[in-house]
Amino acid sequence: MTLQINRRTLFLGMVSIVISWVARAGGAQSRDIRGGVTYHGGKVIPEGQIEVFLEDPAVQTKTRLGGSQERIESDGKSREVTFSLVWPAGSSPSPNLRIVALLERQDGWLLARGSAQVEVGRPVSVALNTVMY
Repeated sequence: MTLQINRRTLFLGMVSIVISWVARAGGAQSRDIRGGVTYHGGKVIPEGQIEVFLEDPAVQTKTRLGGSQERIESDGKSREVTFSLVWPAGSSPSPNLRIVALLERQDGWLLARGSAQVEVGRPVSVALNTVMY
């Protein structure tokens, strides 16, 4: 018995392959959280280490989610630095989820802190505010 493939069958097969490929590519893109960190008032970000991580304030322990964090070196000359975080495996988007950024001097003193809500598929902008002791 021979299998007959007509144009319609071939076309539907190709369409289903393309749809599955696009769905996988779209899912992979939404797994990244991209954004930028600025300093209050549009000033230059002071020299130090910027640590960016995910946090869910609804969780009582205030732990960072899935180890998804990035450390960025600030040279003291930039007005904005960009970051990219990977969405934690096995977690679903929470309406409380936020990005937190901390700016520390080389000796460990906290200079500034900022946070912003995460919207899936949209870039996040975090403004650092000076910490008062």
